[in-house]
Amino acid sequence: MAADGVSGTALANGGMRVRTAGRRELRCSAVGSAMWIALRVNDGALDLAAASLADAWQTDEGKVRTAMTVWAQRLMDAGLLKAAA
Repeated sequence: MAADGVSGTALANGGMRVRTAGRRELRCSAVGSAMWIALRVNDGALDLAAASLADAWQTDEGKVRTAMTVWAQRLMDAGLLKAAA
């Protein structure tokens, strides 16, 4: 789930700028943006988010989950995402 005070802004190229109230930010590609949105829609449940994206992208769920796990760790390291309680 998103850390407290985190917001996202859609960019014209399909990407997003995700930032904290303290102005730390990360720019996401269109794929990263889709992952961010899928996590938000699924209340931070990575497995559900990965399944929904794999279905939408018609690709292997395991590969999406692996990519999302790496990406989510990057967001956690940046203070933008926190582990679900």
